[in-house]
Amino acid sequence: MERKSIFTLLIVLFGVCVWSNASASQSPLPESVKAITQKVADWQIATYADMGKYRALTKATTGRWHNRDKAHDDNDWTCAAFHMGLYHYGRTVGEVRYHDWLKDLCVKNGWKLRVHPKGIEHADDHAMGQVYLYFYEQEKDPAMIADLRSRFDAILQEQNPRRKYWTWCDALFMAPATWARLAKVTGEQDYLDFMHKQYLLSYGMLWNPEDQLFYRDKKRMPNREKNGAKEYWARGNGWVFGGLTYMIPDLPNDWEGRAFYIDLFQKMAVSLKRTQRSDGTWSMSMMADEKDYPVKEISGTTFFVFGLAWGVNEGLLDRATYEPVIMKGWNAMVGCVNDEGMPGHVQGIGAGPGDSYPDYTEVYGVGGFLAAGAEMYRFLEASAP
Repeated sequence: MERKSIFTLLIVLFGVCVWSNASASQSPLPESVKAITQKVADWQIATYADMGKYRALTKATTGRWHNRDKAHDDNDWTCAAFHMGLYHYGRTVGEVRYHDWLKDLCVKNGWKLRVHPKGIEHADDHAMGQVYLYFYEQEKDPAMIADLRSRFDAILQEQNPRRKYWTWCDALFMAPATWARLAKVTGEQDYLDFMHKQYLLSYGMLWNPEDQLFYRDKKRMPNREKNGAKEYWARGNGWVFGGLTYMIPDLPNDWEGRAFYIDLFQKMAVSLKRTQRSDGTWSMSMMADEKDYPVKEISGTTFFVFGLAWGVNEGLLDRATYEPVIMKGWNAMVGCVNDEGMPGHVQGIGAGPGDSYPDYTEVYGVGGFLAAGAEMYRFLEASAP
């Protein structure tokens, strides 16, 4: 090959490498964020009744297999995460049709929470209360939160002062934000006091101040990765970070406990920046070597991007510090959306790192995507010329 041809080939290859590296952190336009997020939302609504077809067959740490052909209950934790994300996105961009679809679903379910087999205090079934409270804030119809208030009042009356109610980190997404918002709309401090007490108990049990991340639960604390790192499940920490993002806006500005949650949010953000992978996602076990988790997964990533973008939008995080992290994470998420609008690589139900597939998803992963899309739209609108 002639010297000139070799030189030309090298220039082309160099250009491809530069483009590939730049594209990972490239800033999209607000309208492109809106378009892809809307595509994902519309896909999930169109396939909502058949959601089981798009779920991977998974095995929880209990050894129980989760059936991929079975649809989730409308008001369980999986769908609640989707409904929360859909409402947040629709409100942010002014898409009334998402509001209407969601309200019809709430009416169909009688504005009721699901009753968990383990009892009314189980956090998984508190998440849907967030959605009911969204609508109550708008319309002030007591029927919208009657079941929620009845349930939470019973928990307050029957609570065991020595009991820890939220013993797994996922619960910090499901329950606390609902308790805080109920306190906000009713003006009743007891709901906020209960939330704060239980959150501090969970924090004391599951937070590692050295790594500034949450263990999933006490049983998984001894787990170690091949590189010797402790196991910090990305989705579990995503639930915590997303839960803080939903909850902090509802905490009273003059409440003495508010500073704790802002400080926790900011500490986690530092850890997220440190543990992000080169491809923009986070490994299912966040401090493991990337080579030990070669398949990417985005159910943690979506909530991390949601929270980080919100933190910048609200002035709690420095834009220059976190913008590259946000952009890499967002572009990685978008790269997992197929032509129909389904975001793949969402790990199935579990309690720790597991399997992820490009052609399977879960509604909670979609919910995280929509919430991230809402904050990304705000993020880019703020800097648009």
